[in-house]
Amino acid sequence: MKTPRIANAIGQIDDDLVADAAKCKKKNKKHWLKWGSLAACFAVIVIVGAAILPSLFRENVTPEGTDGRYKDFSIQASESAIVWPWEYQTVYEKYRNVEIDGIEYHGKGRAVSEAWIGERIGNYTVVGYDEVNNGKKYSAEFEAYALKDIAQSQFIAVKMEDSYYVFQNDEYAPPNTLGELMDVVNLSEVVELQRFSEGDNSPDSKHFALSSDDYVWEVLSECRNAPFVEDQTWTVGDRSYLSFTITSEALGVYKVALYVTEDGYLWTNAFNWQYLFNIGEDAASRIIHYAKENSTEVEYEPYRNSVAGTIIKITEEYILVDDSILCKNPADGITYKVLLNDLRISRYVDYGIVKVGDTVQISYEGEIDETSGNTIAGAISAFKATISDGDVLIPE
Repeated sequence: MKTPRIANAIGQIDDDLVADAAKCKKKNKKHWLKWGSLAACFAVIVIVGAAILPSLFRENVTPEGTDGRYKDFSIQASESAIVWPWEYQTVYEKYRNVEIDGIEYHGKGRAVSEAWIGERIGNYTVVGYDEVNNGKKYSAEFEAYALKDIAQSQFIAVKMEDSYYVFQNDEYAPPNTLGELMDVVNLSEVVELQRFSEGDNSPDSKHFALSSDDYVWEVLSECRNAPFVEDQTWTVGDRSYLSFTITSEALGVYKVALYVTEDGYLWTNAFNWQYLFNIGEDAASRIIHYAKENSTEVEYEPYRNSVAGTIIKITEEYILVDDSILCKNPADGITYKVLLNDLRISRYVDYGIVKVGDTVQISYEGEIDETSGNTIAGAISAFKATISDGDVLIPE
């Protein structure tokens, strides 16, 4: 059995960025602001205050009658991405590169629903590399499709194992204006601007939900001539701004960012690279004013839902995780049933990375089914953790 290698990766980045970590030493892009490789090459410690612990554990760890059951501690985590052996990778982790009509596309590692699928382009050879086995090359033939509201020159979808996955043109070729971007990507259709914060998207910021983003896109449609700013040193810094959180199936991105600054800039990392446009102070002011006047304050939403606790049982179908170790009164502990119905979680058990008696942090998608014994059907990772001085630590 091959031993999986460990790569460190930044928390709160898209899944496809993590897969690029193993390629960082081999791939030196001219433009250092590509988010797909830059972010995945670094590790970070995320420190979360005890006051927002219930928000971090989005399964509502304080159900009726157990408010305040957790101890007063913070969570410190260094998220580790594992480069798995070929046989333990999902199909979209395996096959990541395809060339069509002279354009090289790279898999985003995210599925897109059939509603976004356009015309069939044809059958093409998709290539993958086994990083554990000296970069051994594999290839397979899959069907490629256009995506609705997006030019084929920018994004496509590839059908693998009855699901569609987003692939993006991997070349750095930013538009000259915001209008050029709008011509190849129908932004108002593929991007929903709903949740935003004043300033950085941290637990300490104020967070809001926009009632409708129609006016924002109306203003931006008037900014078609806004020039692209080629400034690799640009940062939001001390500027006053709104930070919108973007999730787009069609673009294959999950909780990336779009900033609108008071001094007239529009910034986003939704296209892997830094895209910066000068939309002008007037347009920016109108967007910011509208957002503040047409939104309601909401709680902070973490990048990914998690539960933490001790593994008390492992079967072929599930893991039982008891969070009593985190509680003021162990009797208030909740046992979560984590289904092993997905390769992304079952491989942690198969490889012995987590075992009975380990304290772990389980990340998951979707919601917890409280009516079925607190069942988690969408688990995707299980990182080992330790309890030390009131903190939950995930070793790097």
